[in-house]
Amino acid sequence: MSDNAIALLVFSFGLFLLGFATNFYRERRSYRINLKPNCLLTRHPLVFVTGPRSIFYFKKYWNAYPEILTEHGYEVFTLHLPWSGPARGTFLQNFLDEQNGLQKKFHFILDEITQKELSKYFEHSPVATSLTLFKSSNQQSTPSKNIFLSAGYRLHSLRFINKTLPTPDDLGVHFTIAASPLLKQMQKLA
Repeated sequence: MSDNAIALLVFSFGLFLLGFATNFYRERRSYRINLKPNCLLTRHPLVFVTGPRSIFYFKKYWNAYPEILTEHGYEVFTLHLPWSGPARGTFLQNFLDEQNGLQKKFHFILDEITQKELSKYFEHSPVATSLTLFKSSNQQSTPSKNIFLSAGYRLHSLRFINKTLPTPDDLGVHFTIAASPLLKQMQKLA
């Protein structure tokens, strides 16, 4: 084996480890946010729909949003769609059909890229009480917040070069003040 092949193998393995490490690190982080408790029962549960994922961003797509809302009394679920391709739409359609048979309704939360990809499935579905489009703030993320997480997200975004992904701050990777508009919108829905 040549030196170049060994170097490429070591580099590839390093990228693979970075991808898994950033995902597991994000999964284990905890946050303390003051949010008005859901004093009434959530009439329809909130469902966070996962956006496109890669080896560098596959666990907890929405980071702490679902946990924070659950801690404050909201009924929250995450719909884990396949990573990419037409299987995402098929999986969503099967979910909507199954929930329609059970006569359940939900508030769905999606990012822009997922909404563009899957909006046709929600158009005539009685399961979707509302569709909340989480728009990106289009602000550049500050890498100094956490270089490790920023590097992992940058590598993830390379897979989707021609698409506009939410910023890491929008998805709650760094969980800044920018995260609060989504939480306030969820309070209104509930």
